[in-house]
Amino acid sequence: MTLRKYIELPKNLFGLLYWNIFSIYVVIFILVGLLALFGVKPVEFNGEETYGILGLVVALVMGPFMALVTAFATWLLLILGNFILRMFVRPVSNN
Repeated sequence: MTLRKYIELPKNLFGLLYWNIFSIYVVIFILVGLLALFGVKPVEFNGEETYGILGLVVALVMGPFMALVTAFATWLLLILGNFILRMFVRPVSNN
């Protein structure tokens, strides 16, 4: 079965997920922060709309935090999926 190659996960899976997700989120949150800086679109935090320098700072702080939350949720789902995969697919022994 071709699923056998997916049984082993990378040792630094969480780090790989975090830095890949962070690289996407940093672009999005910089764009949102710049829009807030120029008063085009506010950054909403705790139900308050923030503009200007504070909006840019809030967006830049939210980026790594949101990447961390997304990476953790993705990591958790991959670990669970890998556990279920290991129950059904057995590795090939090299005897």
